[in-house]
Amino acid sequence: MLIGKTEIPPRGWNSFDCYMGGITEEQALANLEIFLKKLKPHGYEYFCLDAGWYADGDQKLHEQRIAADQFRTLNLDEFGRYIPSPVNFPHGLRTLADRCHENGIKFGLHMMRGLPLGAVERNTPVKGTPYHARDIYDPDGACSWCKYWVAAKADHPGTLAFYKSEVEYLTEELEVDFIKLDDVVEHPDHVTLFGEAVASVPRPVLLSLSPGGECCRENWDTLGKYGNMVRITSDAWDHDETNLQKLQSWYEFQDLSSDSLRADLDMLPLGALQVTTDFRQSRLTPRGKRVMMTIMALSSSPLIFGGDLPRTPQEDFDFATHPAVLECNAWCIPGRRVSFQHHIDIRKSPDRRDSSHGWIGIFSTSELPRHIVLSPCHLGFSELPPLRELWSGYEVAPTANGNAEFYLPPYDVAFLRY
Repeated sequence: MLIGKTEIPPRGWNSFDCYMGGITEEQALANLEIFLKKLKPHGYEYFCLDAGWYADGDQKLHEQRIAADQFRTLNLDEFGRYIPSPVNFPHGLRTLADRCHENGIKFGLHMMRGLPLGAVERNTPVKGTPYHARDIYDPDGACSWCKYWVAAKADHPGTLAFYKSEVEYLTEELEVDFIKLDDVVEHPDHVTLFGEAVASVPRPVLLSLSPGGECCRENWDTLGKYGNMVRITSDAWDHDETNLQKLQSWYEFQDLSSDSLRADLDMLPLGALQVTTDFRQSRLTPRGKRVMMTIMALSSSPLIFGGDLPRTPQEDFDFATHPAVLECNAWCIPGRRVSFQHHIDIRKSPDRRDSSHGWIGIFSTSELPRHIVLSPCHLGFSELPPLRELWSGYEVAPTANGNAEFYLPPYDVAFLRY
């Protein structure tokens, strides 16, 4: 069943930033326990495993095999659908889904456009049809970065049937509530097919469309008929400079995001990252984290935590659960730029509960510290209302002539409530 709208942007956790293509049952359960303690009380409700839940072994093994032009063991059923790795998930994924549901959490999995390469190699039947995998295989539409999924012909009836069989398996056997559908944003024909598959099952499914490097405005209406959130950025890793990319992507789609299709600025690269290959704590500086969370709040982007939760410091949980960030993210109308001059980018997000209130972000895009004097019109007002800076808690006192004055370090932000 398609979910038409979400009252607030989805909040959750995804395994990609920390485990990439190789998480195990033990690791997933450990993350779920911390999720329940640290994130669920703040409205985080989706627990999603990213790519590779059907593959034996971890990301390090994956990279070793790829370097040798091989694949890990990828597990398929008789209809060419990926199924959970019995090595990584000896009790199956339904056990993990049940644990989520027992605690009021929704369970999610990553999928890709097309069909598994192994299905084509074995020419498995498409469930309930006279077709086989090679009938729907498209040799010309392959994903450039994932070789063990291949393309399917959007105009072949067997492709819709295959997608329906996948969604049926995910929702009935594994009780999935969230599907992250990858390599699909620039393929609205496949979004339509997969969306029709989701519409055909009784279980409500939140559909996340990804990745976003090729997202374009012209496809928005089609994406919005079936998806709930759509990536509008490439992968966002833990570098402060990524915030400038987020600002630009947000601006390009600022008038399109709504409660029926959320513009998604990618995951929060906080906490312990790439733990099986290049273990590190997030390289974002405290300033970078502050700027990122302000962007995510004012844009009303989904909030998907990316770090390994058992090894994440409390500081990063505090950023992801900051009360002002969560209130703004949940209740603002997605923000728009009201002024951009002298390397100062100002975004304004009215409160949809009361439009006389709202939030403002004053972002410095300069590598130099800035002393800024802003008139009310720079902030979208005829006269300056009371303002409070939310990261520091101080009240902004107007100058004698009714302006607002700020000192911003390089690439920093003032996050205001009006």
